[in-house]
Amino acid sequence: MFEDLDELARGLAENTVSRRQAIKWAGYSVLGATLSSVGFADTAEALSRRKRRRCRRRGGVPVDKGECHCALKCGGFSQSCNGTSDCDCAKTTENEGFCFLSPQANCNDTCSSSDQCPQGKRCVVNTCCGHPICAPPCPPPL
Repeated sequence: MFEDLDELARGLAENTVSRRQAIKWAGYSVLGATLSSVGFADTAEALSRRKRRRCRRRGGVPVDKGECHCALKCGGFSQSCNGTSDCDCAKTTENEGFCFLSPQANCNDTCSSSDQCPQGKRCVVNTCCGHPICAPPCPPPL
C-alpha cells in the first residue's frame, strides 16, 4: 500500500490519504510485528512451495522444522549438511530435519522416538535400513 513512512506522511498532509487508511496501515504494521515476535516468523522461513517441489523431484522429503529442510529418502536425493559430504539431512520421528553423520549410523540401533536414543542422537526415518534408527549428529560447521 505505502512504500515508506514518508509517502504516508505526505499523503496525510495533502489529504490524499484518509486518517482511517493511515490507522489501518499502522494497525497492520503493528499486527505483523506482533505476530512475527510471537513465533509465526519460523513458519514463514519454512520451505516455499517451489523448494518443496524441487526437494520431492530430487527424491527427498520436505521438512518444515529443524536443522535442514530436505530430508534424504533411501535411493533418492541426499542434501548434505554443514558443508560436508558425510552429513546428511534426515527426518526424525518428531517430524523435524536433523543433520546426522551418515557413516556412523548403525542399522542395529533401532528406535521409535528420539527419547529412546542415547544423548545427542536422534531417531531418524527414511533411511535405507528400512526402519527408524538412532543417528549421531554432525559436528558443528567450521
